[in-house]
Amino acid sequence: MKRTVLANKIGKTLFNVAKEHNEVSLVDNDLTACLEAINTEASFITLMNNPNIKKETKCQIIDKAFKGVSKHVVNVIKILANNLKINIISEVVEVYKEISNIFSNKALVKVESVYNLSTEELEKLSGTIKDKLNVENVEIKNEVDKSLIGGLKISYNGKIIDTSIKTRINEIKRKMLNI
Repeated sequence: MKRTVLANKIGKTLFNVAKEHNEVSLVDNDLTACLEAINTEASFITLMNNPNIKKETKCQIIDKAFKGVSKHVVNVIKILANNLKINIISEVVEVYKEISNIFSNKALVKVESVYNLSTEELEKLSGTIKDKLNVENVEIKNEVDKSLIGGLKISYNGKIIDTSIKTRINEIKRKMLNI
């Protein structure tokens, strides 16, 4: 997904501020919790993107809704709300997390498979990914996609490694059509 320039700037700036205050992990956790809360309550996005509501009122609502959350995260939510851009919060979080993962030598990997991988399979895959990407920590999110028929589809840092049978069959079909 192509991100907006604004989301990139805000995500990078937020990371730099969090790093400067030695709060990278705290901000990461708060961002995740706030994004989940915002996505759960669709009326919040509608309210914050309403140009008829005064900025001061929006800030008061945000302060009450996100009491106890890092002031840096709250400020980002206020900036987005006051510019009628709260709907790009997920992009900001993605940018922040990518930079944070690089900083902490961590990789987030999505693995799609026909069935839930066992703990043993995930550990083995994690070790392989650590070696391949040269990172200390790997966090794997396993998703089931029965349409793959077999094999795996691995996504990380905008890259995809697709060893699924479904993809192989589709490649054979394309080659057959070109004969």
